[in-house]
Amino acid sequence: MSDVVQLLVFRHGETDWNLNKKFQGHTNIPLNQKGRVQAESLQKKLAAIDLDACLCSDLDRAIETAKIALAEHTVPFLYSAALRETHLGDVEGQSQVQIIEKYGEDMLVQWRSIKPEHQSMGFPNGETKVQHLKRLKEYLETALMANPQFKRVAISTHGGSLVRLVHSADNSPEQAIVIPNCCLYELSFDRAKRSWHYQAYHE
Repeated sequence: MSDVVQLLVFRHGETDWNLNKKFQGHTNIPLNQKGRVQAESLQKKLAAIDLDACLCSDLDRAIETAKIALAEHTVPFLYSAALRETHLGDVEGQSQVQIIEKYGEDMLVQWRSIKPEHQSMGFPNGETKVQHLKRLKEYLETALMANPQFKRVAISTHGGSLVRLVHSADNSPEQAIVIPNCCLYELSFDRAKRSWHYQAYHE
């Protein structure tokens, strides 16, 4: 039994709020038609890969993406609010333009930053990036440790979640990763060492 589990982590497909550059956070916005087409393209990438399970955010956009992307797989789905996007507090539902007008462009720059000094920031009444990462890792590590039979797992989540997981892993890119809708990243988790490793971005 291998101590290392491979993780294929993807962002949900497009929503109307993505299209209009509105911050979603925990707000439950469904996929739009383009998002469903993107999930079908992701299905082609994943079709030939053996998977043992899918760990999925409990928000509709992540669930629908996973159902489409893994339509050719017969695997258990484990849903959890712990895999949601960062809770964005007062800026949920606001556009980038509105956020810049209210809080200044520098706050948006810091929010998108992967620099260590910016990881403790969050929007008013929302989670910080550090809190979000803690939530993600506590859930994932618990689930992966409790299921040693899992060798390769899909994770359907959100853009911010991907950024946190990738950039907290060993060997992660020095520049902020790209997170288009339905992007696919590969990580690994070593159960024995409780360590995370960046593997690849799948075009």
